[in-house]
Amino acid sequence: MSKADNRTVKIGVLAAAGVVALLVGGLAAALLRGSGVPVAAGPAAPPATVPAPHPCDLAKLAIPCWSCPVAEKWPLRFVTDLDMLAPLGTGRGNAAAWFAAFSKRDGARAAEGVAAMARRIDRPPVGPVLPAGDPLLREAAPWCDQATMRFYPDFLPLEGYRTPIPNLLLMLTFARSWIAEGMATPDFDVAMADFRRVIRLGRLLRQEDAVLINDLVGLACIRIGAEAIYDRARKDGRTDLALLAAVVAGEAPPQKYLSAARVTAVEVGPYLAKGTDGKFSLTLPAKRLEAIEEMAASCPDRRFRGEAILDLRLVAALAPEALRERAGTLLDKLAADRDPVVSATARWCLATPVSDREVQELYGEAR
Repeated sequence: MSKADNRTVKIGVLAAAGVVALLVGGLAAALLRGSGVPVAAGPAAPPATVPAPHPCDLAKLAIPCWSCPVAEKWPLRFVTDLDMLAPLGTGRGNAAAWFAAFSKRDGARAAEGVAAMARRIDRPPVGPVLPAGDPLLREAAPWCDQATMRFYPDFLPLEGYRTPIPNLLLMLTFARSWIAEGMATPDFDVAMADFRRVIRLGRLLRQEDAVLINDLVGLACIRIGAEAIYDRARKDGRTDLALLAAVVAGEAPPQKYLSAARVTAVEVGPYLAKGTDGKFSLTLPAKRLEAIEEMAASCPDRRFRGEAILDLRLVAALAPEALRERAGTLLDKLAADRDPVVSATARWCLATPVSDREVQELYGEAR
């Protein structure tokens, strides 16, 4: 993942733009010019079943107050039990083994992913989707029935802001395509199976909690799946199910916007200055550095710890000497953290100097 790509992702989050809009910008448009590469079947998904949703006691169903002060300390995860709407499957495979092959950086099936995007057709009101029965869509379905999705570091390396991501555009296209198929069928149970698969895909994407944009796309999948269940359940008079789906769908937007707020709270770009000699310096208010240190060391969401650790790297390189030492000391500590993703990120920060180009790009974006 290039520096430019990473900053584009962060800017999109901070601007609170829709995740869909973020992923279908100019770079994505270029990928749509597919090469017609045929689908080559990958490894078969391990056998799996999908349990029935847990019973929902409407007397205990509550609308979480994400705007209340208490929510400031909440992990950004669903309060409502998603097993009541769409439980994960039981498969023992790692779904990342299949999805990582379509990564646009060195993915063995990257060309197939590009070709799939070129096969999309417009299906109002859902938007661009794969044709019904598309072979790649069928191949993807049983991988969404696995209980686990872990990309890092077995299938994709952890490289700080250069960390590659799976083909999120393709995954979002799968989700939209299953929504379109569910909307088109008169069979309620078949439709629910399609919509719940979309939610399971979102849950799997959020499971690893390692990369912010992966989490946001997973959140978007859960939202569109829950909204589809709500619409269909309401039309079919399944009011209990519609109410549950509405509560789940309503939890997604606050989590997206709070993600933006938490990233903004540790940004260092606005405090970067260029001197008359052309050299850059970073002067942080004490509260901003404290916020970065707290998030890096103890945030309950690992993806935000990673964002703060990357900011510590900039502090250790550009801030006044006392702050550099303070940031470097914390990075050394985090490099030995028990969490392998946190420790790998901190080690990368310690081993990778901040380049002049990186600082110039950060300065330009902060202005």
